[in-house]
Amino acid sequence: MSTTIQLHCPSRKRTIDNFVISPFQSNNQILQGIRIALQIPYAGLYTVDAKAITKFDSLQEDQRVLVAAAADERMLPDSPPDFVFYDGQEGDDIDPDLDGYGQSWESLSDREKCDHVMSIHDVKPTTRNKVRFTRQWQAVSDELAAVGEQGQDAKESDALIDQRWRTTVDHFLQDSMKPAKVKTAGKFWDEKVVAGLVIMSSLMPGQAQLAIEFLEEAVQLRVSDGVETSPLIQVEDVVNAVTIIYERAGVIPMKLTKPKSAKAREVSGKFTVVDER
Repeated sequence: MSTTIQLHCPSRKRTIDNFVISPFQSNNQILQGIRIALQIPYAGLYTVDAKAITKFDSLQEDQRVLVAAAADERMLPDSPPDFVFYDGQEGDDIDPDLDGYGQSWESLSDREKCDHVMSIHDVKPTTRNKVRFTRQWQAVSDELAAVGEQGQDAKESDALIDQRWRTTVDHFLQDSMKPAKVKTAGKFWDEKVVAGLVIMSSLMPGQAQLAIEFLEEAVQLRVSDGVETSPLIQVEDVVNAVTIIYERAGVIPMKLTKPKSAKAREVSGKFTVVDER
């Protein structure tokens, strides 16, 4: 009897539902089908607990299977996307040696909040894709609407982002998202974009990797319209990335994203492997 499973490749953010395996297929045929389905050069299979799967006949109906796209890829336990308003409720789970341990969330500095959330990711890796947004939508929305109305000091902006994400604007943005020179004469190439990033960092401290994923999605959303196809990040992209977070969290109605895509930032599809013998 055939077995239907779900494939998920974390490094490529791709998910294939209803992948069918025939009992007459060899392991090599199954792996070849998985590589084709996920469009990857290599396929290593793991359980949701990140344990290697070597006996394919042990796969269960509707099982979720993690797939590594490279032989040297380190697979982590599965971490389904989630969204929650956060104000320190997981404080008991962080490293007790961190500055601010045991203190109220409101009393923590930006740096301490950043390290607090990053520690949760280390201690509970299965929640690393949970977006812990720390500010209410209305206040964030008001600030985004006023982006660029006041001058943005470059040093202050970089300092705030470093405190909240432990990185600078230049190191945070991917090469495709930024110009060759991020600063000229001490000023950023686009002060509105940086002002937006400062706001974004304020609502998701310690979550720079998740932030960049939402920004990538927002850029693709704009480019797909075919009107403005530049990959350089624009203030519209930052605003949309933040909006998507609150949409997926169920705080505001969905306009930028369809309801079915709220479950994950993944590419989903259906694929059936046919035995070629």
